[in-house]
Amino acid sequence: MAKDNSKKNAKEKDKAPGLFAQFSEGVKFLRENNPKAVPIAIGSGVLIAVVMGFIGAILTGMNFLPFVIWIVLAIVAGYLSALLILSRQANSTVFSRYANEPGRTSLAVGTLTRRRYKGAQQPVAINPRTMDMVFRVVGPAGVVLMGEGTKAGATALLEDERRKVQRVAQGVTVHTFYCSDSGDGVPLKRLQKDISKLKKTLRRDEIFAVQNRLSALDSRGGMPIPKGIDPNKMRPSRKIR
Repeated sequence: MAKDNSKKNAKEKDKAPGLFAQFSEGVKFLRENNPKAVPIAIGSGVLIAVVMGFIGAILTGMNFLPFVIWIVLAIVAGYLSALLILSRQANSTVFSRYANEPGRTSLAVGTLTRRRYKGAQQPVAINPRTMDMVFRVVGPAGVVLMGEGTKAGATALLEDERRKVQRVAQGVTVHTFYCSDSGDGVPLKRLQKDISKLKKTLRRDEIFAVQNRLSALDSRGGMPIPKGIDPNKMRPSRKIR
């Protein structure tokens, strides 16, 4: 009996939180780290709903059915606007909160892989002594390598990984980024946007082929992210959708 209860508790622990629980966690995170974000999002949503309702009243001449439809649209528009603002504020807050933590680039990787990129939030190369590391994703722009840590150390790791990728996936475009908020690299909050702007060179089937080839080559088994950041718990943009 006790064994069954322990198994049940383990399953409940491993089970992903529900939509409302995720939303609640996202709001709690924002309140702790950016207290102004939630009031701004709610105020903006209410303002948009009121403005749309006012416009609807003018256009419909207060005729009951058309006016009700406008009110419903106004409420939906205000609600979606508030969620969008919360999502943007959450991403910005997370990137600012973990801008100097080891493994911070995994946050950008997590955002990219929820879209059209493939990859893991574990580094593919790491120097345990200096904490320099490289993350890799494959997507429409080809292979993207992102390094963090000391400029010299991360640059050396990026170049080493670039050569490995080109040996396995000849002809595929390889982009390298050095993530740093100190002014000599791409800031974390801008990294995902810069990668999204890259020119598309691979089709969907080619993305899978390249990713499978690199995964087969990579026998490192996945390097753990250093202590200091857990990207699996810091994904507010998904929580508040």
